[in-house]
Amino acid sequence: MNSWASQLDFGVVHPLIFLECRNGEGPILETLPTIVNDTTFGAVEIAPIKNAEVRQKAKALIASAQMQVVYLAVLPIILEKLELGSADAGRRQAAVERVQTLLDEAIDFGATLAMVQGPLDTAVGERAATTARLAEDLAALCDYATARSQKRQLFLTLENFDRDIEKKRLIGPTAEAAALAQAVDRPNFGLTIDLSHLPLLGESSAEALRTAEPYLIHAHCGNCVIDHPGHALYGDFHPRFGHPLGRNDLPELVDYLRQLEAVSYWTKAAARLGTRPILSMELRPIPGEEDPPAILANGKRTFMRAWGQA
Repeated sequence: MNSWASQLDFGVVHPLIFLECRNGEGPILETLPTIVNDTTFGAVEIAPIKNAEVRQKAKALIASAQMQVVYLAVLPIILEKLELGSADAGRRQAAVERVQTLLDEAIDFGATLAMVQGPLDTAVGERAATTARLAEDLAALCDYATARSQKRQLFLTLENFDRDIEKKRLIGPTAEAAALAQAVDRPNFGLTIDLSHLPLLGESSAEALRTAEPYLIHAHCGNCVIDHPGHALYGDFHPRFGHPLGRNDLPELVDYLRQLEAVSYWTKAAARLGTRPILSMELRPIPGEEDPPAILANGKRTFMRAWGQA
């Protein structure tokens, strides 16, 4: 493949490298420069920032470095237990209104993408109805984003998670995520495929990316632990590449990059978004054991080595 720098903006999920910022508080302005000042990165994914003054300062810092932003509305959806698509009308409306606020923040931030997610999984017999309501809510949120977008169109992207391992979300298998995207049927809606989720879903890079291809607008790479159910890292906790208990390292990332190329992700996402496609790494230092800059370096080295072999 050609030089990665000519094809994509490599990014990083800030609130995983710096876990203390995951809830939109903490040393956001102190830690962002580690990423912003590193010319390897052309994109940064951030948790919605609660303090308006801090949010504006972070916005200015990132804009000054000419980086793309992915606004992680998915974090409040998970942490605040928002229930888009809920059978409870009150909870459903509250979730829609909260996400609308997050979309306003993303638009003000100049974000390219806002990542969203559905509710926790429900009883098997209720999945279809819940998914239909979720599609309605996501379509309405896409329309809201279009009406509010000014300088650039905000895109919503849904990342599918495991259904029965750890996150236990309604939208798990990639085929169901693709069917949801088809039902939403909005030009500013698409899917994120995350390498670190694929072992949890029992899917290969090739099958997941082929299935998602018509709707693929964003990509993540990372690692997970699935073979050690009793371990604290079991599930979607994104240990560093090469962690001895993890599933993903250099060979898996090489294959993932090859499969992204095979479905023309770089060119198709760029055409749809009107900007450079983003591939971000999700890596989480083990608290008290690992250093965030070292884990950042782990991810960058692994990505560059993988690109060279892909």
